[in-house]
Amino acid sequence: MNGFLLGLMALGYSGLVLFWMAHSLKKLMRPMRAAIGAFALSCIVHSVTLLMLEPEHVSTALALWAVPHLLLLPALLWSAWKQEKEGRA
Repeated sequence: MNGFLLGLMALGYSGLVLFWMAHSLKKLMRPMRAAIGAFALSCIVHSVTLLMLEPEHVSTALALWAVPHLLLLPALLWSAWKQEKEGRA
């Protein structure tokens, strides 16, 4: 049960960070570009963090950020696509 709760927390945290960052970047660029930029920036920061971990903890940390990020990416891109579509109409 603890693994499930930890995974749920990682999904919630990733969703909060990705959507908040995309919303902030949307003030500077188009929504789709902001979504991709938020995803890329988050991946870069987390990848650098992985370099600082001990080798036996890398796979666990990778699972806790990569899986939620990949699960949320379609929702993030769909949301950005919808916002761009509404902006053109």
